[in-house]
Amino acid sequence: MNQKNRLAPTSEVAVGSASSSASPSQRSIQRSLRDEQICVLTFDRPGSSANIFDRRTLTELSEELDAITATPQIKGVVIASAKRSIFIAGADLKMMSEDASPTQVRELIELGQSVMNRLAALPIPTVAAIHGAAVGGGYELCLACDYRVATNDRATKIGLPEIQLELIPAWGASTRLPRLIGLPKALDIILAGKTLAAKPALKRGMVDDLAPPEYLVEVAARMISKGKARRPNRWLLNNGLIAAAIRSRLRSQLWKKTRGH
Repeated sequence: MNQKNRLAPTSEVAVGSASSSASPSQRSIQRSLRDEQICVLTFDRPGSSANIFDRRTLTELSEELDAITATPQIKGVVIASAKRSIFIAGADLKMMSEDASPTQVRELIELGQSVMNRLAALPIPTVAAIHGAAVGGGYELCLACDYRVATNDRATKIGLPEIQLELIPAWGASTRLPRLIGLPKALDIILAGKTLAAKPALKRGMVDDLAPPEYLVEVAARMISKGKARRPNRWLLNNGLIAAAIRSRLRSQLWKKTRGH
């Protein structure tokens, strides 16, 4: 992060939260509006050191998207975390446990897909301001945004480790990450369940910029001026011929590594 990118803080006005049965103090997402009409959604799960995605939090995020859509003066959205070392640690694994019925698991997956798709479809630019662990569903949220800026802090880890829990990224990462960085590099992350520090993630194209923690939201807000992201078409890497070649090579490697599992 260059010294010239260090910005003076801009004031924010808390505007509460979208209507819900939960009181503002019980909600996991707080909404504020900056002077330049940029909405900041801050994840801060009450009574916890970590942010996670459960049904309630996904529902809250959907409500916040409703409020943003109904406010035409908003020029962009920044998503951040108030936690010291966690952006969002992914889905609530209790919802995916053996006690959950297949119907409950399917409903959670479909709810997450719906909310991420709504975020990606917003007509205004969106930026994920990542400090701390953005893994699993947390990084899938980042992939649904137009841009991603992360802190070069030891706490910041970015990736998709869920394959190590015998889960496949189900909220869009399996398609959005290949579109972002190309199929070969995306498969290396997804199939190995890799989690990277901020600098390696930047090198691989998983984030767009780095910033000091104290200027993270400022840098993210400035990226809104770029407008909606227009990514290059990676058809040379993302096509049927390449996929077939990669599949034949990786199938034997994965079979050996997982001993047939």
